Amino acid sequence: MKNRVVPLAVNPENKTETILNQPEHMKTFFHKSASFGVPGMYSPLTKSNRIGLIRGDVAEYKLKINVGSGEYDYIILTNYVKEKSPWSIAQSKNLIILPGQALTESFYSDMAIYYAQQGYSTYILDRRETNVPINETDFSYMENWTIDSYLSDTYNGIAVSRFHTAFLSDKAVEDIEVMAIGHSHGALILTAYGASKYNDFVLGSVNRMVPVDIVIKYEPKYSELISSQAQEFDTISRCLENRTYNSSNMATMIQLANLALTDPDRESIFQPDLTNRQLFRLMATQTYAFNAYPYTPNYHYWSGDLDGLYYVDENRLLNLTLTGGAVPYAPKYLDLYMAGLMGNVEGYEIDFSRISSPLLYIGLGGGFSDYGSWWYKNEVGKINNKVTYIGWKNQGHGSIALDYNSHELWAIIHNWIMSN
Repeated sequence: MKNRVVPLAVNPENKTETILNQPEHMKTFFHKSASFGVPGMYSPLTKSNRIGLIRGDVAEYKLKINVGSGEYDYIILTNYVKEKSPWSIAQSKNLIILPGQALTESFYSDMAIYYAQQGYSTYILDRRETNVPINETDFSYMENWTIDSYLSDTYNGIAVSRFHTAFLSDKAVEDIEVMAIGHSHGALILTAYGASKYNDFVLGSVNRMVPVDIVIKYEPKYSELISSQAQEFDTISRCLENRTYNSSNMATMIQLANLALTDPDRESIFQPDLTNRQLFRLMATQTYAFNAYPYTPNYHYWSGDLDGLYYVDENRLLNLTLTGGAVPYAPKYLDLYMAGLMGNVEGYEIDFSRISSPLLYIGLGGGFSDYGSWWYKNEVGKINNKVTYIGWKNQGHGSIALDYNSHELWAIIHNWIMSN
């Protein structure tokens, strides 16, 4: 049976959400309904579609959540979970994956399936920008896509994931634990979310947090990096003042990926001494050289050289980039928020005293590396004795998702969750 909708009320201002106290005969009625949905102030109409089995007994579901009135104001949850039978699961613990900037669930599906096989009902939350097509030219709607919007969207995703897992498992909503892994910008949002009001609400609470490869605040001794990010903040601020609300960094990468895949050996029109494939490799492996304000001295997406990428299937990476794994445009307000934090701009800070759940920070050696661990260990760790740090190999900022040995890192995270 497909497209079941269950009407539920969700309101984070009320910690005794009405669904938690539904009588048993109403719960039975829900399961006889034609589709699944969560209308309410913070989680408007939601629909679930069962895509089907995709690997062994792991099935895929898609949930669309409207979060506003604009054309692109919705988020998508992709749920991977082991089924007993269609629309029936045994799992009652959720794991939410928050992707990096301009990346979609396609980049993280192997990771999500791995966790589904370990017994989680795993969700990947695709943010609003993943809905924007490459031929879009008007980005005025992004003026309202601020960090507050993304925190609210994250609440919606977490709340709906609880309802969906409860619906499939016949467990009580309040018994669904939630773990969350955020990568890059996803780690930024997850960390801000952990310190926000939304994490206080029953439906929005996160029991364990795993931010991967981000800097919230640099250690004070890195004054040059702090100053660079303050300059980046000023640059982005001027763009916003001029009503440029979108970042097109990934659009450039998509263009290069297309040339690298379709005409790899042709001399690049952008860098005549390199082929199209070599230029893509250069940007992927020496990313810092293409950034006006690099986050770390050796920041790069993937490890390798002009002859090839070391740890990832290059053709698979290119194909994923061009077939929905990456999206061209992202809101500049997220970059502004990130630069404001890292540049120690007045008014930009995260209240570390509000982060009380167990937390594992992972620094990827070729990405933000150990630069990101300082704030978590020395600020959050002041009041939270459940903070752990792991440094991962020097494989690049994207190594959590597609590298041949990424499953080793996934296993480390799983073991940490089980131990905490």
